[in-house]
Amino acid sequence: MRDGRMKQIEALVARRETVSMEELRRTFGVSMNTIRADVAKLVEGGAVEKVYGGVRAVRKQEVPLFTHRMELHTQEKKRIARYAQKLVRDGDILYIDAGTTAMHLIDCLDPAKHVTVVTGNLYVVGRAYAKPHVDLIVLPGGMNRRTNSVADGGTLEFLARYRCGKAFMGASGVSPDGRLNVSTYMEYELKKLAVEQSQQAFLLLDGSKFGGNSLLSYGALEDMEEIITDIYCPQEVREQCARKGVKLTVIE
Repeated sequence: MRDGRMKQIEALVARRETVSMEELRRTFGVSMNTIRADVAKLVEGGAVEKVYGGVRAVRKQEVPLFTHRMELHTQEKKRIARYAQKLVRDGDILYIDAGTTAMHLIDCLDPAKHVTVVTGNLYVVGRAYAKPHVDLIVLPGGMNRRTNSVADGGTLEFLARYRCGKAFMGASGVSPDGRLNVSTYMEYELKKLAVEQSQQAFLLLDGSKFGGNSLLSYGALEDMEEIITDIYCPQEVREQCARKGVKLTVIE
């Protein structure tokens, strides 16, 4: 119930730009303490910012459409996915994140291996049909055309039921301090939960994703078991991973 209410609060603030705390309390029929707790969680996630007497929408970085992003750096993304599939063992339970790099993992899986895939990535869902040894668990939710995936408040409750051995994650970018950026509060919650529910998490992303900042980040480089990227990974990122003891694999 709380996740659904917070999603509605975020949507209301995004539509109105600024909303008072008292109006939120009246609109959702809960106590002021409950509204303050909800707002504090949204502020922590970067979805809204606190102003005197209320909250204000945070202007988010626009993520290009999936159809545009999937055409960028395609060969590098496929090479990253081919390496990542070597980490998959027979019987594994995998979480495959939304994104135009992680999605290629489904095409690269060894057809002889029996695996279970948990995902909301619609590309993965479509390709898994032709993989008889892949047991597919599809997350519920509304479709997001920008990410070609599904997610809403109910997705979090559904995903929380499952424990995965390995999560193959993406990010909209990596900031200079090593934070893993996302563009919406729902992505923040979903990716954060996926990592928490998995024994190991691997970050798959091409070198163009390094640099830039965002108000929302679901984790950091050091939260990952391994970072898998390409030769365009900046030198400062390589040095940062070395300092922090993060395994970095650069695909030539």
